[in-house]
Amino acid sequence: MFYANKKVSSKANTAQQTAKIIANVKTLEEKNVIRLETDTVLLYPAIWKDKPTALNWMVCLHQYYCMKKQFKSTDTLLFKNIETDELLGSAVGKKAKVLIFD
Repeated sequence: MFYANKKVSSKANTAQQTAKIIANVKTLEEKNVIRLETDTVLLYPAIWKDKPTALNWMVCLHQYYCMKKQFKSTDTLLFKNIETDELLGSAVGKKAKVLIFD
């Protein structure tokens, strides 16, 4: 009975998460919310509500590029404003840097 109160955490299903990332990116691209180029993602900065959301977006899109566009995990992915071409941030692997919330 001692173990009944122990917290149990299960590992996330990475295949399921990856499929969801791919589906979401394709949907956003079809709706012209984001535009994917060779090493740059053009987007509207208004879709990033706060810094943690932006960092998550950047890491997920870097994973997408690694899976779908033969991007190396050490390559830098740039994020720019779709209207002004202003640099919003960058991501390398699981390390992302946001410039607009600093």
